[in-house]
Order: sequence, then structure tokens, then C-alpha cells
Amino acid sequence: MKLFNIFAGIMGFIGLVFIVSLFFPHSYKIEKSTLVNKPVSQTFNYLNQIESWSDWSPWNTKVDSSMVFFYSKNKSGIGAAQYFRGGLVGNGSFRIIQSIPNEKLSYRLSINEGTMAIKQTFEFKPLGNGTQLTWIDEGDVGMNPIYRFLLPSKISATEQGFEEGLMVIKKAAERAEY
Repeated sequence: MKLFNIFAGIMGFIGLVFIVSLFFPHSYKIEKSTLVNKPVSQTFNYLNQIESWSDWSPWNTKVDSSMVFFYSKNKSGIGAAQYFRGGLVGNGSFRIIQSIPNEKLSYRLSINEGTMAIKQTFEFKPLGNGTQLTWIDEGDVGMNPIYRFLLPSKISATEQGFEEGLMVIKKAAERAEY
């Protein structure tokens, strides 16, 4: 009887966690913007070149000094890819999946053979002589109660990463000649 009560208590707790998780959001959209002091065409061309991504990406040698990068034959636009391998971050890739000149650039980040995969987008809008660059991440974590509980911390970490990343992109794009 004691074992049954323990089992029932565990199952009750799991059920409670699942029910409470239904009140947590399952979808998210994160947007952060910055002004790059370069025309839209130059800002777009900089980000459309996959080899420039090691300059600004959070997945670089500053995170993992053992990282090694490889590139696809196509260095810009749809299909351009950067592959990376590192002792800390594992294996992964960035692949440009949508490239609309001077408007939008979407990519897929895949880590450890796709066990983690996300799609993110850059949008470009002219603003005076510069570019309003917006970085967007949106998705849905589904019904998994653990992912729903963790979603607020994922959003917070991504927002912080976008703010830091946009500062780095801004500096690198403003230095680049495209």
C-alpha cells in the first residue's frame, strides 16, 4: 500500500505539472532592432555573405576556442552554409534558406545533427541613410510541459543574445566594405 501511495503521489505531481503548464504560453516571437549606419544594400550584402558570419555570430571562437569552420561552395544567398565543429558547442551549421535582396534574410541554425534546429530572420528597412536591422525568432514549443515552463528563460536569453549580437553586427557591418 505504501508503494502505491508513492506511485500515486508521483503521478499526481506529474499531472499537476502538466495542467499548470497549459496556462503557460506555447508560442513566442522575439524581435530586436538596431540602426546600422550603412545603406540597406551594403548591410544586406554583408549579412548575405556566409563567410562574414564568424565575425558576429554568437557561435564563434569566443564561445569555444576549439571551433573550426567550413563553408559550402555557395558563399552567399540561398543555400550558402557555414558548418562548425567545436569541443564545447558540438557540430552544427547555419544555412541561408531565404534571401530577398535588401528586404529579408532567413537562416536555419542546426546543432548536433538537428537535435536543436531554429529558424531566424533578419529584416532590412531603409531609415535615412542607414538601415533598420531587425532580428526575429519565432516558434512554438507545443504541448511539452517542460518546454512551456522553460520558455520564459529561453525568451530572456534570446533577447539578451540578440541585443549583444546586434551591437556586434552593427560594428562589423559598418566597418565592412560591400
